[in-house]
Amino acid sequence: MKISLLSSVIALSLLGLGSATAHAQQLPLAGAAYRIAENAYASYARGDYPQASRQAAEAARLRPDVVRLRLLQIYALQKLGRGDEARAQARRALADGLQDPALPRLAASANAAPATAAAARAGGAPAPRATAHPSAAEQAYRRAFALATEAYDAYNNDRMAEAADKAEQAFRQQPQQGAWAVLWVAALEARQQFEQAEAAAAAAIQLGAPNVADLQAKRVALGRQRAVKPAQQGYQALIEQDFASAAGYARQAVAYAPDVASHRLLLMTAQLLDGQLPAAEATADAALDNDSEDTVALVMRAYLRQRQLHTDQANADFDAALRQDWLDPQQQRNVRLLAVDAAIAAGDRARGARLLQPLQADPLAGADETARKQLGQAIAQREKALRSARPAPSLTLATYPAPFQQCRDTPYGTQCELTPADLQGTGSAAQRAYAAYGRRDYQEAIREAQRALQENPDNASLQNLLTTALAAGDTAQRAQARQRLDSALGQRPADAGLLMQRGYLQQRAGQPAQALDDFRAAEATGKAPPSVVLDQAYASAANGDNPQAVALLRSAIDRADQGALPLDKAQRYNTRSSIANLGREWGITASAGYRGARQAASNLGGTAISTPGDSVFSTVEAFWRPAALNNRHGTLEAYARAANTLYDEGGTFESVRAVDPCTGEATEDARARAERLSRSRSSAGWPSTVGSFGVRYAFGRTGLSAGIERRQFLGSGTRSGGVYPDAAAIQCRIQRDSNQPQQINTLARYRLNGNAGGWMSYLTYGFYHGTGVRTDVNQWWTLSGYAQAGYSWDDNRARFSVDRLDAGGAPVETLLDSDGRLHRTQAFAAAELRAGRSYRFGAEQTRWVLNPYLVVAADWLDQRSRVSGIDYPLIGEQAFALSDTDRSWSLGAGPGLGVRYWFREDRYNAARSSLDLSVQYRFAFGGGDSQRAKGLFATATFNY
Repeated sequence: MKISLLSSVIALSLLGLGSATAHAQQLPLAGAAYRIAENAYASYARGDYPQASRQAAEAARLRPDVVRLRLLQIYALQKLGRGDEARAQARRALADGLQDPALPRLAASANAAPATAAAARAGGAPAPRATAHPSAAEQAYRRAFALATEAYDAYNNDRMAEAADKAEQAFRQQPQQGAWAVLWVAALEARQQFEQAEAAAAAAIQLGAPNVADLQAKRVALGRQRAVKPAQQGYQALIEQDFASAAGYARQAVAYAPDVASHRLLLMTAQLLDGQLPAAEATADAALDNDSEDTVALVMRAYLRQRQLHTDQANADFDAALRQDWLDPQQQRNVRLLAVDAAIAAGDRARGARLLQPLQADPLAGADETARKQLGQAIAQREKALRSARPAPSLTLATYPAPFQQCRDTPYGTQCELTPADLQGTGSAAQRAYAAYGRRDYQEAIREAQRALQENPDNASLQNLLTTALAAGDTAQRAQARQRLDSALGQRPADAGLLMQRGYLQQRAGQPAQALDDFRAAEATGKAPPSVVLDQAYASAANGDNPQAVALLRSAIDRADQGALPLDKAQRYNTRSSIANLGREWGITASAGYRGARQAASNLGGTAISTPGDSVFSTVEAFWRPAALNNRHGTLEAYARAANTLYDEGGTFESVRAVDPCTGEATEDARARAERLSRSRSSAGWPSTVGSFGVRYAFGRTGLSAGIERRQFLGSGTRSGGVYPDAAAIQCRIQRDSNQPQQINTLARYRLNGNAGGWMSYLTYGFYHGTGVRTDVNQWWTLSGYAQAGYSWDDNRARFSVDRLDAGGAPVETLLDSDGRLHRTQAFAAAELRAGRSYRFGAEQTRWVLNPYLVVAADWLDQRSRVSGIDYPLIGEQAFALSDTDRSWSLGAGPGLGVRYWFREDRYNAARSSLDLSVQYRFAFGGGDSQRAKGLFATATFNY
């Protein structure tokens, strides 16, 4: 997220760059004098006048030519009530030749006027003396002097063009008169012709002017003035999030005024936000070449190096900054906290703890309670973060925020300090608003933005700040933001920033079509950030136009490859993942499961399968998503599925009764296990196949889906089976009438016709957190689960037969062969929850994920079967329930292990296919049929 860093540079623009213009003509401070002067102004601002006086005196000793340092010392002495010393310092400054309108007043005495105004204005050059026979040189000097006098007169009467022209003529005739060169340059400067003025200063030096130092200082001051406009344009471009343009403007400002640290910081920030980390580091290098002890450049370079995972170099820069003994305690604390943040990002717990220890001992001696509380919270947050710190494969502004730039206007330019992102709220109301927005405290951001706007109601940046904060608020506040945006766009319809803002607001309000219009309009202005193509893509997807969204996302990848759109590794992968998901209109899922550990279908639906006994089932499904019917409200899938049992080692497909129906006494199953196994295996494979054709609909991003399908009994085993009455009285009557106790000597069976089938409807809720593959980290937490409830029913014509068997089990007589109906229903519910941790390994294009987890699973079944329309021998009833009528539930839990292999990715698409293997062992914790809940479960799923 770029808002935090962007807010700090916007705060710079709020300063107006006023000091850059006011003091552009003064020779720049640098090195130790610069740092001491900065501390002196900081001391004066917080009311520490003794310290300010000492620091200003030391800075003035190093740079006695800088009048503002003398003035600061004088003002500090006055605050201390030492008026005599203040007047003495003012007189000493005047004696040293310094000029400022305030000095005579402060000295409380006037200087004697020069003998002649012309001589004074000419920089002390005497007027030509009249002689009877002047030489040629004297005549030339007189002509030049007359021109210079006219130039001064024109300058004093605001005729700058004439002053510049005559001063140039005078100087070119007498190049040893450096003051006339200064007048020439000053007249051009007064006309805002900075480029011509700088050229004039360069020409004067080349022509041999003696006051080279004055002219060089003038060139520096002119450069500073020329740099003001591109710097302002750079800040405005940052506000509009046009980072490439901001970098271009900042580069111009640096070229004009390479000594101004704030311009280099602007360039560094623009390059950072534009994703040009190596270029931003090079800018920091250049700043340190200009001033090797520039704390801001040193700390920013440390941050940039850590962002690029150059940890050793970053640590060296942070350590160098901490060794700077001129930093005050607050600056030391800020640098130390930033170094701790870098250690956390690098996963270096030992270094982080070592850096944090001095702050834990005495974080803010002598500070007020609010400041101590704020710093205490910051320290506590870092202590917590250090306990779980791990090296990250990549860092972003969101995962590793940039330092906040705390800037202030001083008499010699805009000066900045760097603070941690969570300690940025101590400045102006605008800065506090940006800070609150950055930590997502939107109500606080709104309140502070309103305060800032009350102080400066005409400031466009603050107006934009309030609108941004309101857009993140509640419903009423978002409506207010919309009104403000509509009003602003009525006045500035081509404002790309406002159009983008309104687009985001409309997308959040569930109006993707209007959002798309705004994003397109913003792009048409030519001033929208390159990322607008991504905004259009996601708005198109939300509007249901997946093909258009995919086309836009593909163009984003193309632009990124061409360097026109900055995308880091994570952003590129997310874009490719979106292409893969939005571009998928069909797919195939094939699975095999041992005792049913997961529903064998896609995440959108499918039925829960859980079988007792040692069995292996399989499912193959193909689905199609018609693009024209899918939008932000939901996704429709049509599918075809075939499911069967591949292997069954004696499952309870047919109801086995081992209880004497007459006495209720338990007895062994009369059939041998080999017989049951033989029957189970004979019904496995194609005979057990059921085909399904259905549709399901996922409701937006709620995780909820519903489906209905027509089931067709394809295999012979699904269309035939035994008929065993459920009622014990009927079973006892059959047993008694057969006169063969504990053995049923008749075989009753049914057979459905070839077009038999049924229906099933279901409702599913699923959530899947961390189940995909991540590229930003090597391990992460995973939580997934589903809950499904459904109902299936079929009512088919059937052919029923009852045969009398001999002692060997061979049919000897047919007792019944007639048509009837078989009615079957099943209500079911199932749920499963998995919680674990995923570990990614493997090469870039072949992604393996290992997932150990704990699982809890439960199911409930209520199935009923009934025969009607037949005259069953020995019963005398035409309708009765079958023995597979049952209701039961189960609950189990245990450990599991999953391995997933992702593949089929290319330049545009992230992995589109996967092979998933999962094994788990459950322990039964309840239920009437614990056999379904315990033991080994396994699934293998292939998604294409």
